[in-house]
Amino acid sequence: MQYQGIEYTIVQTANPFGWKWSFEREGLPPKTGTSSDREGAIFAAKWAINQSSKRKRYLKKTD
Repeated sequence: MQYQGIEYTIVQTANPFGWKWSFEREGLPPKTGTSSDREGAIFAAKWAINQSSKRKRYLKKTD
């Protein structure tokens, strides 16, 4: 899946039951998380991508 030009993945987990999301951005460590349902995992991944984008813009301005 893609959001704001960033590829992210959503996979179902069996133990513990739920959904795992992850994405990577250039120059930053990978971000991962879990949610109890698929919609929650998608929302959390998009939120994390937005936060990562804000952080990256901030870092560029201060460098």
